[in-house]
Amino acid sequence: MSPASTNDPHERATLLRFLGKLGQAELNAGNAVSLVERDLAMIARANGEPDVQVFVLPTVLFLKWEKGDEHQVDMAHGAYRVGPLRFDQIEEVLTIARSARKGELTPQEGLDRLSEMWRTPHYYGDVGYVCGYLMTTLGVAIMLRPSWKGLLITGLMAFVCALILVVARRRPSWSVVLPVVVSFVLSAGVALGYRYGLKEPALNILIPPLITFLPGMMLTVSVIELAYNSIISGASRMVAGFTRLVLLAFGIIGGFKTFDDGSTHFATQFTDRIPTFWPWLGVVLFAFGLHIYQSSKRRSFIFMLITAFMAYGGQTLSGLFINGASTAFFGAALMTMTALVIEFRFNGPPAIVTFLPGFWLLTPGSFGLMSVTGIASGLDTGGSVLALLFALSGIATGCLIGAFVYNALLHPRKASWWRVQDA
Repeated sequence: MSPASTNDPHERATLLRFLGKLGQAELNAGNAVSLVERDLAMIARANGEPDVQVFVLPTVLFLKWEKGDEHQVDMAHGAYRVGPLRFDQIEEVLTIARSARKGELTPQEGLDRLSEMWRTPHYYGDVGYVCGYLMTTLGVAIMLRPSWKGLLITGLMAFVCALILVVARRRPSWSVVLPVVVSFVLSAGVALGYRYGLKEPALNILIPPLITFLPGMMLTVSVIELAYNSIISGASRMVAGFTRLVLLAFGIIGGFKTFDDGSTHFATQFTDRIPTFWPWLGVVLFAFGLHIYQSSKRRSFIFMLITAFMAYGGQTLSGLFINGASTAFFGAALMTMTALVIEFRFNGPPAIVTFLPGFWLLTPGSFGLMSVTGIASGLDTGGSVLALLFALSGIATGCLIGAFVYNALLHPRKASWWRVQDA
């Protein structure tokens, strides 16, 4: 039974303010708009206000309360007005939402916890931020199996990129131009290196340091929203994701064109590579680095590692039997089921926290950057972009199928053999 509706205008105003702040934080955490609308509507009903209507877009949300002749409309700006959330902050936001949905948290308590969440400092400080970024980059580089020399060059570029990010993260207004600036600086360094004997594939050593700029999660969520018929939000996220790729490609090509003397022959494949078992060690290094860089809670690391292994393992093992971008489907499906089991079966972190690393291990970000860069430089006529869209569809479908399988077979409310505390 729902709580009785309150007639106190002050309590209702506090509830609407809480819903606006929480919705803003969830959008900044990367949650799909359909899930944000679900959370806010359930919280309103849990607080005795079933007449609250919620309309969410990626950059703004509207809250309307109407009863008889009375009505009230509130608006909150979306993610572009605030800084990006770290993993520990994302987990806190979704934990607040989960508690509020169950009625365990009052609107004022929720507002206080959200305010405290924004003030939470990075667990490991600037030194941990740089070291974590360096380990994350090296983990991705190892999964691409470069030569030892290429791995060293990637590490040096990651260190430069991390120092730039340390300075820029305190200045949110720089976020628009930062992808262009960083990609230009790194590609200029690679172009100069080719003048002095560098023989490593350019994009393969450039992509790992740019890993945090790649919009794999944004592009995948856009496809999921389109699948849920959220046309406006899905289309706008997809445009924003491709715009990020275009900005990165613009910076990369600008750096190459500025410092290439025209006589340099860019390598397209590694002449010497590290052993084949190293990519699995790269997954561990990647997850641990991301844990430090994104300041996730200590209990989350092992869950992040398990989900990352499932994503990478599903994609790698399926690649033994099929070729192409469709392998990402299997990684996404296993990743989603694993993340949901961790959240509801083991009372672990919210699923979005544990499978965010998996999105960076799948193809859309790096593959999309290669596609856009190839088209802009005239080396590709657009065929790889179709493969990118196919990969995005495969990942989104894998997430949907994984969630469906979990809800049908594994959720404790649906499976009698899977008895745990009701989530």
